[in-house]
Amino acid sequence: MKLYLRLLKFLFNYWFHLILAVLFMITLALSNGAMAYLIGPVLKFLFTNNAEDTIRLVPIDLFTFNQAQMLIAVPVIIILVALIKGLSFFWQAYFMGHVGQRMVADIRLHLYQHILNLPLSYFSKSSTGQLMSRMTNDVGMLQNTAANSIATVLRESFSIIVLAIVVITRDWKLALAAFITFPLAIYPLVRFSKKMRKVSTQGQATMGTMTMLMHEAIAGIRIVKAFCMEKYEEMRFNKENERFTKFSMKSIKVRSISSPLMETLRAIGLAFAIWYAAYRIQSGSLAPDDFISFSAALLMLYPPIKALNGVNMNIQQGLAAAARVFELLDIPQETRDRENAKKIDGIHHGIEFKDVSFRYGDKWLLKTINLQVKKGEIIAIVGTSGVGKTTFVNLLPRFYDVSEGAILFDGVDIRDIIKNFLRSHIAIVSQQVILFNDTVKKNIAYGDVERSEADIINAARAANADIFIRRLPQGYDTLIGEGGVRLSGGERQRLSIARAILKNAPVLILDEATSSLDTESEMEVQRGLQNLMHGRTTFVVAHRLSTVRNADRIIVFADGGIKEMGRHEELLELGGEYCRIYKMQFHGGSEELLRLKAES
Repeated sequence: MKLYLRLLKFLFNYWFHLILAVLFMITLALSNGAMAYLIGPVLKFLFTNNAEDTIRLVPIDLFTFNQAQMLIAVPVIIILVALIKGLSFFWQAYFMGHVGQRMVADIRLHLYQHILNLPLSYFSKSSTGQLMSRMTNDVGMLQNTAANSIATVLRESFSIIVLAIVVITRDWKLALAAFITFPLAIYPLVRFSKKMRKVSTQGQATMGTMTMLMHEAIAGIRIVKAFCMEKYEEMRFNKENERFTKFSMKSIKVRSISSPLMETLRAIGLAFAIWYAAYRIQSGSLAPDDFISFSAALLMLYPPIKALNGVNMNIQQGLAAAARVFELLDIPQETRDRENAKKIDGIHHGIEFKDVSFRYGDKWLLKTINLQVKKGEIIAIVGTSGVGKTTFVNLLPRFYDVSEGAILFDGVDIRDIIKNFLRSHIAIVSQQVILFNDTVKKNIAYGDVERSEADIINAARAANADIFIRRLPQGYDTLIGEGGVRLSGGERQRLSIARAILKNAPVLILDEATSSLDTESEMEVQRGLQNLMHGRTTFVVAHRLSTVRNADRIIVFADGGIKEMGRHEELLELGGEYCRIYKMQFHGGSEELLRLKAES
């Protein structure tokens, strides 16, 4: 029930169009009932030879016609009813289509907005393919339900009500005989509904896995080909493909059983009604024209019931998709700004990490870190892989919130700063360069699309990127492909530096910004980085120690905390962790190997 209410909440946003659709559906149902009701009197008119006989076309004594009047009334009424029926069908379909499409568009947008505002931790444990499946396959299934199935349910339900009234008003005893099998259909209908929803949920989950595998294989196609893993990826995909086919066949099985069962029950009810009607006609208690109208209404009644049974299967698939969509929507978003959160206008004094600890799940990654950073200071952060360097800098823009302690900007807890203002004061250049399938110009201006072309060009020059950009086919208007695939690694990195320069944020985070580059590319990028770091409070996460020698201070992380701190020469003289890492990188680790051999 909760699922239905959540869907109706989106549906009722367009209540005016919904009311119009319902009104035209009622008109359509009434015109169907009128057609059924008219069949008896019309046939009586055709087979009556006495010109003095009067015929009642509607169940009101005032509207009776003789044979001459019927020659005019019958064609006019039939045409009028058909015209009303046609117009009603068009307008109910149009208005209900509008409601359905707008409802799904709102859900799709709401889902996308929600995904964009999920915490970074969610994306670290969820695949892109699975999320894409929710946005495309599940919402697509929901679209079919909203745009078509809901309209069918309402339209056919009104038709059933009107035609049932016609059947009952013609002869209620005969109606009971015809409807005697209807209660028998309730149990299998409920059973099939549950089965269809379960199968649909499993099928959609499998489709999500297929989408994930396809996304991974296409995104990593170079590695797939380099390691000759085409057959392996094909096998993984085919395994899920077969599972999806299996669930699809179960769905077909449920549909295939449902339809003939309803047909059989319909035939039993119709046969019983005909037998009882024949008995009544012979006994003189049922007029032939009443039976004809009754039979016409009854025959017209079964298709809507059959349609409802068929659309019920679609609704169950849509509800399964809706459950998966709302499951994602129920995941908590990023921590909202505090009630009295404030704006900041820059960093005037410095940044302080005060007893900062961070836990991911049950594991403590950072423990009781205390550090004061002056405005404009360059802090290098080094250490072996997995010690929490990147986690440490990710706390600054609140990609994660500290578990204990606080981070202060000019003495203000960053949790008391409006998140968007906080992040607007931080620029990030990482090893994993994120570029979009757009022009060079728009990639540099990402985050501030209103910036002038002159500003963009100046940022590119400062990033040492202007020369290679002008060599591109369309210069700054060149499309760079998905992820910047048409550029080299160094060129992509320089575009990300230009983007950071254009942002002109007072705090800069460089997270392994040159670790994946060759020596020549690194030199080009370093020139851009020097321009970028000038005058900014900078945190440099580095694996290559050659890139951090000129830092004001080097922080050495180990065991989730700060183990050493100082300048390059001071740390080498100390002979501790930094010295050990330095020797591993620049002396081939010979001393370390000798020590390990001695210990063994």
